[in-house]
Amino acid sequence: MVNKTTDDLRVRRTHKLLYNALFDLMEKHSFEQITVKQICDLAMVHRTTFYTHFQDKFDLLSHAVMQIAEEEFRNFAEVSLSPSDNFRELFSIAAKHKTLFSQLLFEERDSLRNLLRRDMGKGMKKYLAEQHAIEVNSIEIQIKIEAYIGAVLGVLNWWFENNMSIDEEEIYTKMNIFTGWNFAE
Repeated sequence: MVNKTTDDLRVRRTHKLLYNALFDLMEKHSFEQITVKQICDLAMVHRTTFYTHFQDKFDLLSHAVMQIAEEEFRNFAEVSLSPSDNFRELFSIAAKHKTLFSQLLFEERDSLRNLLRRDMGKGMKKYLAEQHAIEVNSIEIQIKIEAYIGAVLGVLNWWFENNMSIDEEEIYTKMNIFTGWNFAE
């Protein structure tokens, strides 16, 4: 890939055309199904121009996501936000970029994280229904289960990123505060 300055208006325009074409195609097709030719045709950009700026469609997607991150996620790093304001901001951005978020989150459907989330959720629902006679199909219970699993998987990810700096028993003890959640409320 030739390194071009992003200050050049022509480069910025080409990138914008390609980003928009990709996002428009993602409205109708999974990312997996989209080809560089489709992106170029919709953007009215020649394939050689595409390859001057990007290695492949994955590189284009990466740059497009980084562009959105620079524009949209600035508040997370630059502004002091409370946890609830962070939550609200994330969901607002996700709603604004619904197709992109849903495609990218859905594309990871076969990842270990998603498989764990799915199976942990099934097990928790079964446990809550059998042991506590809780209606597990209510929106409130589903949100609590997803929040719990997301927290556990987030801590698991943090644990690995920090070279498992504490042992699993200590993690379990510290995370045990979540097991005290009252799912019946």
